[in-house]
Amino acid sequence: MLIKVLLMAGIGVVALLFVRGHSTARHQAVRRVMVVAFAGLATASLLFPQTWQSAAELLGVGRGTDLLLYATILVVLGFMVTSYLRTRDLQRQVTVLSRRLALDEALAAQQQAALVAQQEAARAALEVAAPVTRVAQVPPTPVVVDEGPVFAALPAPRPGRWV
Repeated sequence: MLIKVLLMAGIGVVALLFVRGHSTARHQAVRRVMVVAFAGLATASLLFPQTWQSAAELLGVGRGTDLLLYATILVVLGFMVTSYLRTRDLQRQVTVLSRRLALDEALAAQQQAALVAQQEAARAALEVAAPVTRVAQVPPTPVVVDEGPVFAALPAPRPGRWV
């Protein structure tokens, strides 16, 4: 009967963690203490295996291995709840960060567009104030090479090519 009360209390604690679900410093400290306690119990179980049988008889469970199974089930449930809560908190953080990033990128794009529009307006104002005269491009005129003694060492230009 005592084991049923303890197991129901353990399940109630796990359910309370699930419903409450805040990842505060206190919650993390309790989780660390529980891990240390679990490690201590595991070490004691290896050194003194008859302790589980004595505790099982005290609590009204038939065998020590059954008591160990019940304790393991509670630990696994607690781990599942804390893992779920941690994942949920991480998903919320990712959502907040991605929204912030989207807003920042939209603001940067808007500022860039405003800057480009401002530069275009300034350029248009300059063209109105002092219109740019376009100089017609004149094709280059062919250069006639004197084939005197200075250019004798150079090969003669091929016909149809500019020199």
